[in-house]
Amino acid sequence: MRFSAGLTAAALSGLAAAASQQSADVYMFPSSSRASAETPSIPKEVARHIMLQRTSRQRYGSDLRDIPSSIDIETAVEHLTTFGKSPLPLFTHADKADASQLVIILEGAAADQSSRLREKLGHNVAFTISDPPSATANNQLMAHFQNMGVASPEQCELPLVINPFETDCWTGPSSVVKYDLRTSPKTYDSLLENLSRLEKFVADGDLEVLLVLLPESSRSSKLSQWGGAAVAGTGASLQRRRGTEMVLTDHDIQKSTPAANGMPTAGSSSSSSAARRPGAIPKCFSTLEGCIKDTNSCSGHGECVNKYGTANGTDESHSCFVCACKATVVKAPDGRESSGRKTVRWGGDMCQKEDISVQFWLIAGFTITIVGAVTFAIGLLFNVGEEKLPGVIGAGVSRSK
Repeated sequence: MRFSAGLTAAALSGLAAAASQQSADVYMFPSSSRASAETPSIPKEVARHIMLQRTSRQRYGSDLRDIPSSIDIETAVEHLTTFGKSPLPLFTHADKADASQLVIILEGAAADQSSRLREKLGHNVAFTISDPPSATANNQLMAHFQNMGVASPEQCELPLVINPFETDCWTGPSSVVKYDLRTSPKTYDSLLENLSRLEKFVADGDLEVLLVLLPESSRSSKLSQWGGAAVAGTGASLQRRRGTEMVLTDHDIQKSTPAANGMPTAGSSSSSSAARRPGAIPKCFSTLEGCIKDTNSCSGHGECVNKYGTANGTDESHSCFVCACKATVVKAPDGRESSGRKTVRWGGDMCQKEDISVQFWLIAGFTITIVGAVTFAIGLLFNVGEEKLPGVIGAGVSRSK
């Protein structure tokens, strides 16, 4: 009797723990048109890959080796296709740049806050995370995003973050922020107040948002990682090891952070931040010094100028410093003008690319002209050869007497 009573108590405690662990709601802006009528429940490992795929500034590829064996790979890939960032179309040229990707993680949401947000944004619920991990796992995930260069230790307030044109908060086409609603309860009210602004940026095609609302009950969860460790040596692991890329877990990323290795952090120096984020050049710099430092003086092929204001940037409301590229004159090795010289023009955000458009159009125009002339000559000869000769060539010649 005591043994059966102990089993019953253990079963009831397990059910109570499972009931206390709430799932996390994930909202998508704009809402996915491919989502099913029923909101799917996705494990945390797949949700982590969705966030990584949407915010990665490089081509994202993974063999999904950290997905547990209980999850079907085809189902995981289907979730990534449905809720991830849409791939770029082939052989097409978009007139407008792709929308900026933003992931907002709200930690420590109370039950009434979750229900209020679901009532307000019920049509934007994309999926739920069935097993949200602990606060330690969330910090490790943010360390991963910081290592990728899409998150900063000193993040801006929510009203500024949802503006993709805020250069002080955005360093590239994607960004990840995390707020703790228990220590910063005003963030929840700020989100509700700025929903109209957020939806305006989304409707204009400038922004795509993934909002992850983690419940307060997950703060003390026993799950200490977002990504599961790959099981080595098993048959399922060998089948998934189809690529050469190793999937790093949050635990490995935490070990390899710059602070752990004694290296300077992202906030200590802008040069180290730029080195970890190659190509993350904003469209405008707020100061002349920032433009010169981050572009390395426009790669030595131009100078930083104020695009809208005065030359010295005294008009603070319209300060937009960009690189104005200049032509470079390359002289002959002997230095004499009579030996000839070459003019090189530069382009790009940092004047780092050689502009060869003039040479291209000269070669292309000459080639098209020659091909057209040869085609016209062949057609003319063909038309002359098709003309019929007269029946009697000497009909008009009279015989002399």
